[in-house]
Amino acid sequence: MSADLLCEAFPQSLHMFATEAAIYGSVQLQASQWTEQFEVSLGGETIRIPARLRFRNNHTDEALRGDIRLMVRCLRSRSSDGFERQRAVRDLLREIQPWAAPFIVALIGEYLVEILDDIAGAFGESVPDPIIRFLRDNPAYWFLMKQRVSSYWNVYYRRSTRKNDYVGFKLTSQIDRHLRQVDR
Repeated sequence: MSADLLCEAFPQSLHMFATEAAIYGSVQLQASQWTEQFEVSLGGETIRIPARLRFRNNHTDEALRGDIRLMVRCLRSRSSDGFERQRAVRDLLREIQPWAAPFIVALIGEYLVEILDDIAGAFGESVPDPIIRFLRDNPAYWFLMKQRVSSYWNVYYRRSTRKNDYVGFKLTSQIDRHLRQVDR
């Protein structure tokens, strides 16, 4: 996975920062790596986010600052290590940037309930505006994430958690309510 491909996960307007983050991220990856990418729209531009990345280590990227650090955290939110994804999203949730929204939403459609708990906790009773804007521009992608929430609940949590109590369903319902309010 080259730095050029990792750069495609961010808008062109942030190319300088994205390039630096992608170079830093690419040297942290395991050798001979390939991953699928998924396309979403961000501010009218198509970006391509890696589905999964295998990092050689779990750095916190403390030496980096500002947007470059957060962009590396976005890339680490695609890690094959669930603990690394959780650490990365916790950083992204502190102050949600519009270009980080696709990475956060991608984690809503995954199976780790601990990450869903972190996202739900960070949102509180509201849904951050960058998330709402991103989802309004990507309704088919949001539909897919909701299908994944349902599927993962069915496979991993159905026996232990009632549907009404599952954080994934609570989170998607909350987001849908906010999307309907914005559309009024």
